[in-house]
Amino acid sequence: MTLLDRLANRPRIALILGSGLAPLESLVTVESRIAYADLDGFPAAGVSGHAGEVISGTLAGVPVCLLSGRAHFYETGNAAAMRPALEALRDAGIDTVIQTNAAGAVNPAMEPGDVMLIEDHINLAGANPLTGTLSAVSYTHLRAHETRGNL
Repeated sequence: MTLLDRLANRPRIALILGSGLAPLESLVTVESRIAYADLDGFPAAGVSGHAGEVISGTLAGVPVCLLSGRAHFYETGNAAAMRPALEALRDAGIDTVIQTNAAGAVNPAMEPGDVMLIEDHINLAGANPLTGTLSAVSYTHLRAHETRGNL
C-alpha cells in the first residue's frame, strides 16, 4: 500500500527523525501510525531508537508527517536506500522535507542537544549519496543555505 493511501491527513511537511529525536513525537497530535513494513518500498530501520514507522498528525496546528528512523548507507551498502521513501513523500504531496541527524561539532559553544543547520559535510563513506536511477525530479540543487530563510 502507498503512503498516500494510508495518511490520515495531507501534510506538506515531513521530518525524518535522526537518533535522539524520537521524543519530538510527544509534541505531535497523532492521527495515524504506519509501519514501514506496511508501505511499498520503505526500508527497514535498523538503528536503536529508530522505530521504523510513519507518524501522521499535527504539530503546533500544522499537518506533519514524521518518519521515525531511516536506512543508513553503513547498514545497507546502498546510498539510495531511502529514495523510495522520499519519492513516496513527494507522491503524497509533501514538498518540504527536514532531514535530521545526530552530529558532532568542533565549536566548544555547542552543547549536546543543540540544533544546528548543516551546510556541508566531509564524506568519508567513499560513496556519493546522489547515486541512483535518473528520474524526472532532481534534488542535487538543494542546499541548506538556500532554505535557511524558511526555517
